Amino acid sequence: MNVNDVVQQQIDAAERKRKADRDRRAALAAARSRGLTARHQAKLARVAKPEQYGARLAQAALRRDEAGTAAILEALDPSTGRQAALVALRALSELALTARPGNVTRTRDFLARIEASGPDAAA
Repeated sequence: MNVNDVVQQQIDAAERKRKADRDRRAALAAARSRGLTARHQAKLARVAKPEQYGARLAQAALRRDEAGTAAILEALDPSTGRQAALVALRALSELALTARPGNVTRTRDFLARIEASGPDAAA
């Protein structure tokens, strides 16, 4: 075994180490990406539900449907109910602040779109 063989073995060992490090980093990045995607999906589902119920509450309030409003709030757990009520209050406050006839129609249409979308749309 001469010096060239020893040097070539060291070069090969370094290349194998670089490849193993690169593969390990790629596997970690893929796992991190899957975790981020799962967390984002869970957050979107968690956030969408109160917004959808908030849109339903706002629609019921615009129709002056007290029984419908009460039924929606009674069907929700307290935390989701508070969040949905806040969403509805924000939507109705915005409507009250910008209450031109065109804005009322646009707001109702927007609330109807939110109500019809989301993970709980079929309910």
